[in-house]
Amino acid sequence: MAVKLFGLESREYEYPLDRKTLATLKALPAFDKVTNAFLNWGWVKWELIEMKGSNFHVTKESCPELYNQVMEASHTLNLTDFPHIYTKWGYYVNAYTMGYKDTTSLVLYSGAVDLLEKDELKFIIGHELGHIKSNHCLYHNMALRIANFISDVPVIGDLMGTIRYLLMYWYRMSEFTADRAGLLACQNEEAVTNSIIKMAGVPQKYYQSVDKNAILEQAREFEMLLSGDEQLMKNLSILDDSHPWTVLRAAELIKWIESGEYAELIKKHKGKSCRTCNRQVPSDVECCPYCQGRDFKEL
Repeated sequence: MAVKLFGLESREYEYPLDRKTLATLKALPAFDKVTNAFLNWGWVKWELIEMKGSNFHVTKESCPELYNQVMEASHTLNLTDFPHIYTKWGYYVNAYTMGYKDTTSLVLYSGAVDLLEKDELKFIIGHELGHIKSNHCLYHNMALRIANFISDVPVIGDLMGTIRYLLMYWYRMSEFTADRAGLLACQNEEAVTNSIIKMAGVPQKYYQSVDKNAILEQAREFEMLLSGDEQLMKNLSILDDSHPWTVLRAAELIKWIESGEYAELIKKHKGKSCRTCNRQVPSDVECCPYCQGRDFKEL
């Protein structure tokens, strides 16, 4: 069972090129104007209206089990800005976030809810909550809108083209951050592996028999392959993509786990347990806020 991570901040686990690339974008001369235009044109509000009119709103009353899974993952990640929750029909092992500030919403595809076990789904939920915790949602929506706009209107200035490619590159880097958040939310490496296998397209009939280590071996082999011409081909082939390849995401998570950073974050933020009521509390408290007990044990 995942432990709550008291005081966890997104900067502690963010993928380095996520924060760095977004800072580069924000420093571009026209980027603040593009951001304001995006907000003023009402795209965020339009999307929210479509969501409310087309999809099922998950609340504590309407679907308590799914609602509680999202809330549990939110508490684990020390996230205080709880999103609105919706489901959307589609048999993808996927989800996404949308909106801005008090309209921020988490949308889960039916396939993710149906095809994933509890901790596997928690990885997907935690991934999306990671986007919310790092304030990615607004810029994700901007990236996709600008990419579509430039595709429809190919004659466009160099600066807008630069913003577009930088946004898409940053989008891909932000996915590595969100994967780390997903792992921190479920704290189950096997469940993460299973989720990635299912995202990679393994048919449902083989879920129980497939070699769970195969995707990890494939990821390591793929990392070794990417050198010289292969690296260039990879960069060119995903230039317009919002997400890194699934196997590459697995490879990045493996590297992060093996670096020891993941284990260190769990150790740093997991707190301790009250021996009287068995509730988890921050490490620095002397008196349990739930039962006033003063006897604690390490988790």
